[in-house]
Amino acid sequence: MAKKNGRDDPPKPQVAENEQMSDIILILDKMELILQAVSQIDKDGRYKTVPADKEHTNSFLKIDRYASMFENFLKNFWSQLKDPTRFGILTIKEDTLDNPEVRQAVEDIAAGKQTKAVEEFLKKYEIVPRDKENQSINPKNQEEMSKENKTQRQAAQGDGTQQQQQPQYRYNESMINWEQLKNFGLSREELQERGLLDQMLKGYKTNQVVPISMNFGSAVLRTDARLSFQQSRSGDIVLGIHGIRQKPDLDHPYFGHIFSDEDKKNLLETGNMGRVVELKNRNGEYVPSFISIDKLTNEVVAMKAENVFIPREISGVKLTEQEQNDLREGKKIFIEGMTARSGNPFDAHIQVNAERRSVEFIFENDKLFNRQYLGGVELTKKQVEDLNAGKAIFVEGMKRKDGELFSSYVKLDEATGRPSYTRYNPDSPEGAREIYIPNEIGGVKITSEEQKELREGRPIFLNGMVNRRGEEFSSFIKADLETGRLSYSRTPDGFDQREEFKIPAKVWDVELTRKQRADLQSGKAVLVEGIKGYDGKTISQYVKANFNQGRLDFYNENPDRRRDASQRNVVSAAQRQGEENRQSRGASIA
Repeated sequence: MAKKNGRDDPPKPQVAENEQMSDIILILDKMELILQAVSQIDKDGRYKTVPADKEHTNSFLKIDRYASMFENFLKNFWSQLKDPTRFGILTIKEDTLDNPEVRQAVEDIAAGKQTKAVEEFLKKYEIVPRDKENQSINPKNQEEMSKENKTQRQAAQGDGTQQQQQPQYRYNESMINWEQLKNFGLSREELQERGLLDQMLKGYKTNQVVPISMNFGSAVLRTDARLSFQQSRSGDIVLGIHGIRQKPDLDHPYFGHIFSDEDKKNLLETGNMGRVVELKNRNGEYVPSFISIDKLTNEVVAMKAENVFIPREISGVKLTEQEQNDLREGKKIFIEGMTARSGNPFDAHIQVNAERRSVEFIFENDKLFNRQYLGGVELTKKQVEDLNAGKAIFVEGMKRKDGELFSSYVKLDEATGRPSYTRYNPDSPEGAREIYIPNEIGGVKITSEEQKELREGRPIFLNGMVNRRGEEFSSFIKADLETGRLSYSRTPDGFDQREEFKIPAKVWDVELTRKQRADLQSGKAVLVEGIKGYDGKTISQYVKANFNQGRLDFYNENPDRRRDASQRNVVSAAQRQGEENRQSRGASIA
């Protein structure tokens, strides 16, 4: 490795000989939460990986983290990435894998959870990328780069003494109004648990659709959407909601650009327009931009051409100057002889995707799935064909990384091409979901009668189950008929327990009497008079408590009265009296 600025390499820390070759290298995809261990590195820094689990422990490469081989690996790894902050490089001692906290963090990552244990794990063992040209981890270089980064932050922020959020995040979490997000049925904890918070703080859209609800008072909207954080003109960080469209809107001008027939064809076939065009921004300026389609939502998305990163090398293949220029112009190019992470060679087209803000692989006929096994289960030819045709399949007896067997419906994610696992058949209609009920729960076999009870939404009771910590427990169990997920309760009615609904003192600013409140509490309907509507008119309404929904329901007629033929024509006493009063007042005026 060439020395920079004529400086001598700083001395390596003194370590015992038996410790020097005991570092293990881990690679973490923070967006997908996939942890891999490096199993092989050649002299040029090219590498191979295996899953970071007990099964592959003997394949983990153990090296000296201060060796030139490791520095070559770092440079090679970061140079191939568009977004280095999506990935993390970690080095830990071999015996650290037995540390309970590290073990917990690895288990959480395998389960797709963003937990405090994962946070601490990254903080302690991650090597943060600093300079694209110098990824040396020698202490002296680290110190110099740290000073340089600090100076740059001070120049950008004006005050380096204030605590700054890590530069890889686009938005500062402290500037987000989490109380407002509750209006959409969202919480910080839920987004973090699903592994979506980091994506949004980094300026990306979530890599999956999220159910949200909005209550406008006179209307309630429930929908699925991809989410992002965006900065408004006032400077506030607000929620960006990218709803699902039936089809991309290509028939109307998009920021001044009118789509040609060729543009439409390219966008619908590959998701990318295939050329750079001038788009008019909010200031009236025309900016060269790429245009793509969000495959999850059918939204038309643009990215400034100046923001694109074109790698010099991709998956082990160096790009020519002409190939790089073609990519900058939005063209699709074909690359042969690339090497996948598994070490297998592959060929594919590559092209700039504005929605992903990077170069993406485009496989022939979108056949993104060509594996023969899932979780150790061999797939039939028909199952592979169904997956590539966008259909869901059911796979039984797969094995998790911890050795636990499971069965699931599997369907390819439209955006990533990765298998998505669910307990319900995603091809079945909402309200009539086909769900999977396992043959055993917590080590206890369940009968066909118990399976039927669960499928019909009724709880069952199981004795002597064993949880993941090896502890024995008993519980009532109920299946969610939409998702197939199982929930547990100590009591048969504990699944539907809600906070007790309290009768309010007023209804539409009309004070309720003690008797009215008592009647409502006992489940009776009461007549509330003198309610002033939005149009200024005074009306009377029957009100009854809905304890299931935790609200008061309003009726024009008494809901407690038997509705037979004679009573359909009966006008309530209050309404009749009101009509007589109005007629009386009219007669006196006349």
